[in-house]
Amino acid sequence: MPTPTPPREGHASLGGHPWLARMLDKARLDAQGTIDELDLVFPCPMDRSLLGKLGMAPEDFQRIAVENTTDEAVLAALSKAGAPV
Repeated sequence: MPTPTPPREGHASLGGHPWLARMLDKARLDAQGTIDELDLVFPCPMDRSLLGKLGMAPEDFQRIAVENTTDEAVLAALSKAGAPV
């Protein structure tokens, strides 16, 4: 089985939020069960900090990450959920 694609860098901004793109990728890797192969954790302390700013629980963010396949769809779903994006 091939190694999963690493998440985007933390400085990559999405919806005006640095770290959001990385957290999105990590949430998907975690849902796929492949995050351990990259020695990563979701949610890490940086994820928890951003989730707090977004007003979201990790499991709610992960559900949105999995159900929406594009960055634009994720941003729309986060906005619909009341997150400031």
